[in-house]
Amino acid sequence: MEQRIIELIGELKKDPALADRLTPESSILKDSGMESLLITHFILRVEDEFGVEIDFDTFDLSHLDSIASFCGYIRQHLPETAESGR
Repeated sequence: MEQRIIELIGELKKDPALADRLTPESSILKDSGMESLLITHFILRVEDEFGVEIDFDTFDLSHLDSIASFCGYIRQHLPETAESGR
């Protein structure tokens, strides 16, 4: 999942080289260079990609402190059927 998140960031930033620079420890906010509008698009893409629903009213930005922590958050919200396959 971490690698796919990194790929999504590179796609949205139109910078495939980000895949070589980002790691699971990288901050989505600081290391990706995404602005707030792009973060919103990113989260919407993640929802589509992984079949999760993220409530923007309760989402804590600390989940974006690292790719690994964001993936942990996503894993907690995966539908039961998708969880076993990831």
